[in-house]
Amino acid sequence: MKFVAVFAFLCLAGLCLAEETSIVADDKEMNVDGSYNFRYEQSDGQKREEKAELKASETNPDVQAISVSGSYEYTDTDGKRYLVTYTADENGYRPMVKQL
Repeated sequence: MKFVAVFAFLCLAGLCLAEETSIVADDKEMNVDGSYNFRYEQSDGQKREEKAELKASETNPDVQAISVSGSYEYTDTDGKRYLVTYTADENGYRPMVKQL
């Protein structure tokens, strides 16, 4: 029983010491054709943005395909900052990672 109490106390202390993160920017738009875009930014510097649109498929122009593109930034546990940009469509998911 003492182990459970100590474990609960340590978890609670960790939560109290954790840095609180908040949303500093948040925009979204959803359209009736299925296209959308959004972006947000957190107080810790993490960011994400994405847009999707319907366009003619490369293999069959009569077929509509969704194309998604976007990016996000984050800091890893070693303090290194990264930018990931990506595209996802009928040709698959294609990310590109760059250290900032």
